[in-house]
Amino acid sequence: MPTDDLLALIGRADELYHHRSQPGSVRESVMVLSGARAGSDRYEVQWRLARALFFLGQQAGSRDSARQLYSAGIDAGERAVALNSERVEGHFWVGVNLALFAEIGGGIRALRALRWARTELKRAVSISEKYHDAGPLRVLGRLEHKAPRLVGGNRKRSRELLERALAIAPSNSVTLIYAAELALDTGERDRATSLLQQVLASSIDADWEFENNRDHELARSILDRLTAS
Repeated sequence: MPTDDLLALIGRADELYHHRSQPGSVRESVMVLSGARAGSDRYEVQWRLARALFFLGQQAGSRDSARQLYSAGIDAGERAVALNSERVEGHFWVGVNLALFAEIGGGIRALRALRWARTELKRAVSISEKYHDAGPLRVLGRLEHKAPRLVGGNRKRSRELLERALAIAPSNSVTLIYAAELALDTGERDRATSLLQQVLASSIDADWEFENNRDHELARSILDRLTAS
């Protein structure tokens, strides 16, 4: 594929992902990326495909559909890493898909995905912990929170990772929500309340509009429950 054509294609895919709050936008980006000539050999195509499939997995209507989308996202992320193991995007997005695949799955496949996700996310941290508003730290922190202790989950380590992420991107609503949910699970109600109030006080970031709007609603819902209890 000529360079100009590739740039146009990934530009279109990025535009569609940017407007992910609009129904069908991300699914269209998957079609654009999947239809790229020789796209399986293009790093820029494959990591974006992994990103889009992760998003669709989160929006899936059933566990089976989500599992299929995350599995496809893992495949795309694997291809990206194979094409360029020195860049952060492939490791990060394959790690995210693996973490969510493990969260909704069960049995030995979920356990393997969890271990693999930890490896990929640690690699992403080592390359660029600031990527995607401290995404590698954020997702690794979430994984440490949600993983059972028997397979290495550690809430203390989770808090350390999330605090590092907030030091880099203090207003990221996803990290604030993760940190608040961890605080609730460790009995730190005042800390959770403060973090949730920060979500509500933050302005909408154009690059994170979908997540900001979603997290504002979630923060309000959790705060209402805390007030009522």
